[in-house]
Amino acid sequence: MGNANSRVRHLPDVFCVCMGRSSEARDVAGSAAEDAASSPSPQLPACSASNYVVGEVGSESVEQQIEQSMSHWSHLTQIDSDCIDEEDVEADNMEVFLALQSDPSTKEFFRTFGYDSELWKSSGSLEIGHKFAEGGQAELFHANVTWSNLKGNKRDREHGREWVLKVFKKGTRLRHLQSQWPHGMLKFHEEQVANWRSPTPKTIPRFFCEVFRGTLLEDGRFAFLMKKEHLDLRRLIDDKMKLIAPNNRGPFSKEVAEELMFEIALGMSWLHSRDIVHRDLKASNVLIQVHDDDDFQCFVADYECSIGVVGTGLFRAPEILEACKEKSVSKRLELFTMASDVYSYGMTCYEILTGKFPFNGQSGNDIMDVVIGGKRPEVPEYVDEWVHKLLSDCWQHDPTKRPSFGEIVNFIYSNSLRIRGLIKRGVTYRMDRMDWIKLEGI
Repeated sequence: MGNANSRVRHLPDVFCVCMGRSSEARDVAGSAAEDAASSPSPQLPACSASNYVVGEVGSESVEQQIEQSMSHWSHLTQIDSDCIDEEDVEADNMEVFLALQSDPSTKEFFRTFGYDSELWKSSGSLEIGHKFAEGGQAELFHANVTWSNLKGNKRDREHGREWVLKVFKKGTRLRHLQSQWPHGMLKFHEEQVANWRSPTPKTIPRFFCEVFRGTLLEDGRFAFLMKKEHLDLRRLIDDKMKLIAPNNRGPFSKEVAEELMFEIALGMSWLHSRDIVHRDLKASNVLIQVHDDDDFQCFVADYECSIGVVGTGLFRAPEILEACKEKSVSKRLELFTMASDVYSYGMTCYEILTGKFPFNGQSGNDIMDVVIGGKRPEVPEYVDEWVHKLLSDCWQHDPTKRPSFGEIVNFIYSNSLRIRGLIKRGVTYRMDRMDWIKLEGI
């Protein structure tokens, strides 16, 4: 695939940069012109006080971190493959990729690096660094992009923008991945391109991770190019928990926890406004940009192949757990709804508030049965009464009784002095530019 003079190269294993951000980072992240998407980086070098990162670099290797994360990988629907021949998969992937490049609605999104396709010239060179994370479907690599369009290189330098590559594993068929993409994701990219080219482009606050490009590597693997963030929320929680006493009241202050819960609700509200059901919301699928001690911005991530995902462990709603127990979940994808996302959001808030996994990470039919029977995690007494109610509402057994994310956003706004104060001062959220959500009272 491609020509012999490939410009897709592999970086040495030392490609890891301390990603400090200025106080302007939130405004940059909120811009539609920010071409932004994200991927977690589980290992960070120590930073100075001005580039604060919670915790220290773990002594465990990347391989050990991946091994430890396996128990919380997403579960995937099973897709029968009619052929496992890698050459056949590579040829088929190119055929599908060229079809995507020829479609007027998606041609801007699907580009090559290091070689010209039959339809488009290369977008530039792509250097693939070392792997830093892995999931059930794909591996994450540090990446360095040199754009053919010099304006892209200038924007990267000005905004301190770096990249990661989410590479789907060898033998994965692109036509199967295509069936897993939520339609709203590519539709949004089409609208973004039109917005960027408009004489009066809109600035859109961002609480979700925008996937920037889809590309086919020369070895036939498909990959998403995404903007690099500092780390994922689960890693941040773990780092914070190492620094506090065992009897402490969770990893975050009350105010920070409310901000994180609010931003995740905003991100999910935006996804649902685009008819994108996440299916696997949890702290490890929320990415974090660190601005300073206890000053974070979070982005909902890992929804780009959501149609093929059936969730993770006890983050899943009871209606989905019932189907898992009956071994029919892959055939009952209608169970994955906006309401099941709300249930998972409650579990994600539980992680934020306590630092723990739901039910301490237990699994198996016994614990599954008690959850199906109505048991929920025990919320500590130090959590405010209104947050207790929020979690209780999100964890309703009947999906129709769970709130929408628009209602969740308004509920947090109505009860959190911290959030109301930030919004009324015009800090962070720029609610006047969010046409997908309306806060009551402003």
